[in-house]
Amino acid sequence: MDQRPVLITGAAGSVARMLWPGLDGMSVRAVDTRDVDHAEVETVVGDLADRSFADHAVAGVDAVVHLAANPAAYASWNDLRRPNIDGMVNVVDAARAAGVRRLVLASSVHAMGAYFRPGERMVDPAWPARPCCAYGATKAFAESYGHMTAATSELSVICLRLGACQPRPVDTGALTGWLAPEDLQALVRCALTADVRAGAYFGVSANTRNAFDVSTARIELGYLPRHDSEDHAAGLPDGRGGMCRVTHPPVPSAA
Repeated sequence: MDQRPVLITGAAGSVARMLWPGLDGMSVRAVDTRDVDHAEVETVVGDLADRSFADHAVAGVDAVVHLAANPAAYASWNDLRRPNIDGMVNVVDAARAAGVRRLVLASSVHAMGAYFRPGERMVDPAWPARPCCAYGATKAFAESYGHMTAATSELSVICLRLGACQPRPVDTGALTGWLAPEDLQALVRCALTADVRAGAYFGVSANTRNAFDVSTARIELGYLPRHDSEDHAAGLPDGRGGMCRVTHPPVPSAA
């Protein structure tokens, strides 16, 4: 891999903190709107919705892992637009202009969430995007913008539809889309190095009750998830696991 640094955006966020152990041996530049508490990492603080800052952050890097976003499934458009649309577009455009080799763009299972029918079918990564919420719609747009950029430039763009990345599932609803931290680390490393021009792939673990098909990530990226949410299933409380009401509608109250 090129010895230039890999840029991690949203580097102070929870997903990035779970990613750090998988970046050992890489030169990393960390970007966030606040300081990043991680030793031996070059940190740049600012707002990626400012194009001049995005240009500064991206300058001289080999690859970008773009995690920065508002991840709230129920957030309003006003709260989503600046981080999830304006910031994302600036990062993609800055990477393209700077001649970055590869952009790994964090999408979400929410971009395909309206297909989600646990126990009935696996969601196929080749199906058209079908978001379950405004947050998912921003991620579907990010995928489209990334694919367009890859098709019209030299920038390689790999979109990862990440599931619920947590040390362990928080409730029964998370069993179908859990992403173990160690599997996140393996997936991102695969996405940084795979011989693939562009694509969108589900990022979940090898869950017994999986609702999202990771076969293309296995074949094209070389992703080999090793963890299973079923190992943590006993005693979990009932819940939606972070998925939206469109996929887990509330149960009507008794008349």
